[in-house]
Amino acid sequence: MRKSYCDRILLLLLAAKACQCGYTYEKIGDSHYFIGKGNSDEQIFDWFDARRSCRAQGGQLVSVQTAKQLIELEHYILAQGYANGSMFSTSGHSFESEYPFKWSALGKSLTYTKWLPGEGPPLNSFLSLQLVNSELFMVTSWGFDQFYICEYETISVWLVTNLYNPFYSILVILILVFLYTLIKRKRAVPEEEQLLKN
Repeated sequence: MRKSYCDRILLLLLAAKACQCGYTYEKIGDSHYFIGKGNSDEQIFDWFDARRSCRAQGGQLVSVQTAKQLIELEHYILAQGYANGSMFSTSGHSFESEYPFKWSALGKSLTYTKWLPGEGPPLNSFLSLQLVNSELFMVTSWGFDQFYICEYETISVWLVTNLYNPFYSILVILILVFLYTLIKRKRAVPEEEQLLKN
Protein backbone atom coordinates (compact mmCIF):
# COMPACT_ATOMS: atom_id res chain seq x y z
CA MET A 1 0.00 0.00 0.00
CA ARG A 2 2.76 2.47 0.94
CA LYS A 3 4.76 1.66 -2.17
CA SER A 4 1.75 2.33 -4.37
CA TYR A 5 1.15 5.66 -2.61
CA CYS A 6 4.81 6.70 -3.02
CA ASP A 7 4.82 5.64 -6.68
CA ARG A 8 1.79 7.82 -7.36
CA ILE A 9 3.42 10.83 -5.71
CA LEU A 10 6.61 10.26 -7.71
CA LEU A 11 4.67 10.03 -10.98
CA LEU A 12 2.73 13.18 -10.12
CA LEU A 13 5.97 15.06 -9.38
CA LEU A 14 7.56 13.88 -12.63
CA ALA A 15 4.48 14.92 -14.60
CA ALA A 16 4.45 18.35 -12.94
CA LYS A 17 8.15 18.82 -13.70
CA ALA A 18 7.66 17.77 -17.33
CA CYS A 19 4.76 20.19 -17.78
CA GLN A 20 6.37 23.16 -16.03
CA CYS A 21 8.39 24.45 -18.97
CA GLY A 22 6.26 26.24 -21.56
CA TYR A 23 9.26 27.73 -23.32
CA THR A 24 11.44 25.97 -25.83
CA TYR A 25 14.95 26.58 -24.63
CA GLU A 26 17.55 26.28 -27.37
CA LYS A 27 21.09 25.09 -26.79
CA ILE A 28 23.54 27.85 -27.66
CA GLY A 29 27.13 27.08 -26.75
CA ASP A 30 27.24 25.64 -23.24
CA SER A 31 23.83 26.95 -22.11
CA HIS A 32 20.17 26.89 -23.07
CA TYR A 33 18.32 30.13 -23.82
CA PHE A 34 14.90 31.45 -24.68
CA ILE A 35 14.21 34.93 -26.04
CA GLY A 36 10.84 36.28 -24.98
CA LYS A 37 8.86 39.28 -26.17
CA GLY A 38 8.94 42.04 -23.60
CA ASN A 39 7.60 45.59 -23.64
CA SER A 40 5.48 46.65 -26.63
CA ASP A 41 2.90 49.23 -27.64
CA GLU A 42 0.16 46.79 -26.61
CA GLN A 43 1.44 45.96 -23.13
CA ILE A 44 3.82 47.26 -20.52
CA PHE A 45 6.31 44.54 -19.62
CA ASP A 46 9.21 45.54 -17.39
CA TRP A 47 12.37 43.91 -16.01
CA PHE A 48 10.49 42.44 -13.04
CA ASP A 49 7.90 40.85 -15.35
CA ALA A 50 10.71 39.39 -17.46
CA ARG A 51 12.47 37.98 -14.38
CA ARG A 52 9.21 36.50 -13.08
CA SER A 53 8.48 34.96 -16.49
CA CYS A 54 11.92 33.32 -16.66
CA ARG A 55 11.66 31.98 -13.11
CA ALA A 56 8.24 30.52 -13.80
CA GLN A 57 9.78 28.51 -16.62
CA GLY A 58 12.75 27.12 -14.69
CA GLY A 59 15.30 29.75 -15.64
CA GLN A 60 16.68 33.18 -14.86
CA LEU A 61 17.34 36.30 -16.85
CA VAL A 62 20.66 35.81 -18.60
CA SER A 63 23.95 36.75 -16.92
CA VAL A 64 26.68 37.30 -19.52
CA GLN A 65 29.92 36.28 -17.84
CA THR A 66 32.35 35.85 -20.75
CA ALA A 67 33.14 37.21 -24.20
CA LYS A 68 32.47 33.72 -25.60
CA GLN A 69 28.96 33.70 -24.15
CA LEU A 70 28.21 37.16 -25.56
CA ILE A 71 29.47 36.17 -29.02
CA GLU A 72 27.36 32.98 -28.98
CA LEU A 73 24.28 35.03 -28.07
CA GLU A 74 25.15 37.59 -30.75
CA HIS A 75 25.38 34.91 -33.46
CA TYR A 76 22.09 33.39 -32.35
CA ILE A 77 20.29 36.74 -32.25
CA LEU A 78 21.58 37.62 -35.72
CA ALA A 79 20.56 34.20 -37.09
CA GLN A 80 17.03 34.74 -35.72
CA GLY A 81 16.76 38.01 -37.66
CA TYR A 82 16.35 40.51 -34.82
CA ALA A 83 16.48 44.10 -36.06
CA ASN A 84 19.34 46.51 -35.50
CA GLY A 85 18.65 48.44 -32.29
CA SER A 86 16.78 45.55 -30.60
CA MET A 87 17.24 45.54 -26.83
CA PHE A 88 17.24 42.51 -24.54
CA SER A 89 16.81 42.47 -20.76
CA THR A 90 19.45 40.66 -18.69
CA SER A 91 19.69 40.01 -14.96
CA GLY A 92 22.11 42.93 -14.57
CA HIS A 93 21.30 46.03 -12.54
CA SER A 94 23.01 48.63 -10.35
CA PHE A 95 20.54 48.94 -7.49
CA GLU A 96 22.13 46.97 -4.63
CA SER A 97 25.76 46.63 -5.53
CA GLU A 98 29.12 47.95 -4.37
CA TYR A 99 30.38 47.69 -7.93
CA PRO A 100 28.19 49.65 -10.31
CA PHE A 101 26.49 46.49 -11.66
CA LYS A 102 25.77 42.97 -10.51
CA TRP A 103 24.03 39.96 -11.98
CA SER A 104 20.82 39.45 -10.02
CA ALA A 105 20.55 35.81 -11.06
CA LEU A 106 24.03 35.04 -9.72
CA GLY A 107 24.29 37.58 -6.91
CA LYS A 108 27.74 38.50 -8.22
CA SER A 109 29.40 41.61 -9.63
CA LEU A 110 30.16 41.76 -13.33
CA THR A 111 33.51 40.26 -14.26
CA TYR A 112 33.17 40.86 -18.00
CA THR A 113 31.80 43.94 -19.78
CA LYS A 114 31.45 45.15 -23.33
CA TRP A 115 29.82 48.57 -23.12
CA LEU A 116 28.51 50.37 -26.16
CA PRO A 117 30.94 53.26 -26.80
CA GLY A 118 29.70 56.27 -24.87
CA GLU A 119 27.78 54.09 -22.41
CA GLY A 120 28.98 53.49 -18.92
CA PRO A 121 27.79 52.18 -15.63
CA PRO A 122 25.65 54.94 -14.06
CA LEU A 123 23.92 54.13 -10.84
CA ASN A 124 20.31 53.01 -10.53
CA SER A 125 19.68 51.45 -13.91
CA PHE A 126 19.29 48.07 -15.53
CA LEU A 127 21.83 46.43 -17.81
CA SER A 128 20.53 45.36 -21.22
CA LEU A 129 22.04 44.03 -24.41
CA GLN A 130 21.56 46.03 -27.60
CA LEU A 131 22.18 44.91 -31.17
CA VAL A 132 24.11 47.69 -32.95
CA ASN A 133 25.48 47.16 -36.47
CA SER A 134 25.32 43.37 -36.07
CA GLU A 135 27.21 43.48 -32.77
CA LEU A 136 25.87 42.95 -29.26
CA PHE A 137 26.79 45.55 -26.62
CA MET A 138 25.92 46.18 -22.98
CA VAL A 139 23.87 49.32 -22.39
CA THR A 140 21.98 50.88 -19.50
CA SER A 141 18.19 50.93 -19.64
CA TRP A 142 15.09 51.76 -17.64
CA GLY A 143 14.00 48.09 -17.69
CA PHE A 144 11.37 48.31 -20.42
CA ASP A 145 13.09 46.37 -23.20
CA GLN A 146 11.48 44.87 -26.30
CA PHE A 147 12.83 41.41 -25.51
CA TYR A 148 14.32 39.44 -22.65
CA ILE A 149 16.68 36.47 -22.60
CA CYS A 150 16.06 33.58 -20.22
CA GLU A 151 18.86 31.18 -19.39
CA TYR A 152 17.85 27.71 -18.26
CA GLU A 153 19.48 26.67 -15.03
CA THR A 154 19.84 23.01 -14.26
CA ILE A 155 21.48 23.02 -10.82
CA SER A 156 20.29 26.25 -9.25
CA VAL A 157 16.68 25.57 -10.22
CA TRP A 158 16.76 22.75 -7.69
CA LEU A 159 18.72 24.74 -5.11
CA VAL A 160 16.51 27.82 -5.15
CA THR A 161 12.94 27.05 -4.18
CA ASN A 162 11.27 29.77 -6.12
CA LEU A 163 7.61 29.86 -5.22
CA TYR A 164 6.82 31.85 -8.37
CA ASN A 165 7.24 28.50 -10.11
CA PRO A 166 4.06 26.39 -9.86
CA PHE A 167 6.14 23.21 -9.71
CA TYR A 168 7.70 24.22 -6.40
CA SER A 169 4.35 25.21 -4.93
CA ILE A 170 2.94 21.80 -5.83
CA LEU A 171 6.03 20.09 -4.46
CA VAL A 172 5.78 21.93 -1.12
CA ILE A 173 2.08 21.08 -0.83
CA LEU A 174 2.69 17.40 -1.61
CA ILE A 175 5.50 17.20 0.93
CA LEU A 176 3.28 18.78 3.60
CA VAL A 177 0.42 16.38 2.80
CA PHE A 178 2.82 13.44 2.92
CA LEU A 179 4.24 14.52 6.29
CA TYR A 180 0.74 15.10 7.69
CA THR A 181 -0.29 11.60 6.58
CA LEU A 182 2.79 10.03 8.19
CA ILE A 183 2.25 11.85 11.48
CA LYS A 184 -1.44 10.95 11.51
CA ARG A 185 -0.64 7.26 10.91
CA LYS A 186 2.01 7.20 13.67
CA ARG A 187 -0.48 8.68 16.12
CA ALA A 188 -3.14 6.19 15.08
CA VAL A 189 -0.89 3.14 15.68
CA PRO A 190 -0.54 3.64 19.49
CA GLU A 191 -4.31 4.19 19.77
CA GLU A 192 -4.98 0.92 17.92
CA GLU A 193 -2.47 -0.92 20.13
CA GLN A 194 -4.19 0.48 23.22
CA LEU A 195 -7.57 -0.73 21.96
CA LEU A 196 -6.18 -4.21 21.27
CA LYS A 197 -4.79 -4.46 24.82
CA ASN A 198 -8.17 -3.64 26.34
